[in-house]
Amino acid sequence: MMRYRLTIIFSLAISLLAFASVVEAEFKRNYALAKKSFEDGDYQKAVEKFKDAINDNPESAARVKLYGMRYDSYLPHYFLGEAYFQLNDCESAMAAWNQAMQIGVVQGQNEFGSMQANMATCKVDVVEAVDVSRIAAQATSEIEALEGAARSFAGLQSERLLQPEWASNWQPKLSQGRELAQNLRQRLGTATTDADPDAIEAIINEAKRGVSSLSDSENLARAQVQALESQNAEAQRLAREEARRGLQDAMRRARAAQKYDGGNARMESLLADLQRQIGVGDNLGATASALNLKEQTQIIDNVLRRYNLSIQDWQAEQQSIADRKPPEGLKRIAEAYFSGDYEAVASQANPDSFDKERAKIQALLFRAAANHKLYVRSGEQQSSTLRQVQSDIRAIKQINSRFSPYIAAFSPRFLALFQQTG
Repeated sequence: MMRYRLTIIFSLAISLLAFASVVEAEFKRNYALAKKSFEDGDYQKAVEKFKDAINDNPESAARVKLYGMRYDSYLPHYFLGEAYFQLNDCESAMAAWNQAMQIGVVQGQNEFGSMQANMATCKVDVVEAVDVSRIAAQATSEIEALEGAARSFAGLQSERLLQPEWASNWQPKLSQGRELAQNLRQRLGTATTDADPDAIEAIINEAKRGVSSLSDSENLARAQVQALESQNAEAQRLAREEARRGLQDAMRRARAAQKYDGGNARMESLLADLQRQIGVGDNLGATASALNLKEQTQIIDNVLRRYNLSIQDWQAEQQSIADRKPPEGLKRIAEAYFSGDYEAVASQANPDSFDKERAKIQALLFRAAANHKLYVRSGEQQSSTLRQVQSDIRAIKQINSRFSPYIAAFSPRFLALFQQTG
């Protein structure tokens, strides 16, 4: 099966090569016959054979082998145009020559000069009595319109909203329009000198397209400016609304600020400043900028923060003063101790009734000292009382290991026991 497939593929390849060889031989034969008919003056037959050759191979070549050792250029479109020219069919001749020009080989051959001369003759025949000066004036007008469109477009170069993308987006379009106008002016001069109406018509059409392109670009740029202006106006409006809400919130917080209870010159001054700034905020009208609103908001917030800090400092100071005063229960215990009512102290001094460590320690200390007095009075016979004294001393040291009693308030024997108890 594999050998059978290879055989088929090989046969197809041979067939394709043979077909290509036949086609190549056919266009060469038709080209040779066409040139002979042309040389014999049989221009109609030459047209037919040149067309056959073009159908088989439309690509021109500077040198091909026709048969044997004979080499020649292959210019079927050129000779087709020459045959039509001899038949006085300038329209068909020009079409064939233009194709030859597009392919490009003929420009490097000796036949090119003859083709240009015949093309010029055909143009005179085809374009009868064309008023070159009239269409040249029209071309000049169109080029001036293009230059005017470029100047109008260039007027947007100073537009602030287009600055971020002018160099990358709009300047290339403007430069392209200016370069086109300059190029068309140069070409118009040459076309007018050569009395070439086709070239002038092409210049007119290119200038019109250039004007249309620049006008479209300018319209797009102006539309973008309008869109950006609308966006900026909306953004500014939203920013003002947001800033006004922020200012109103700051004034609300300022009006709700905690008022102090007591005379403090700094707080009085800050409170007066706060009320004054609230009044300024109330007076900012609808036309105030977002920046002004934000600045006033910041001022109120700063004054309010300083005022609140002053309130906190004053409250902390008042609390510190209150903390330095002994609790009322501890005060009664101390008075009972120093008046000699040790039984009352021993029974009433309860450290668990106080929240702060300092008060607990003082309650334990007075109870331990009172029990020690009762222990000494008993002739040091009540061992349970002594153990209670030692237990309270240990509780004190557990709360604060570095605490030591005030030596002027307690007896030396109690102070010695306090130091010894661990």
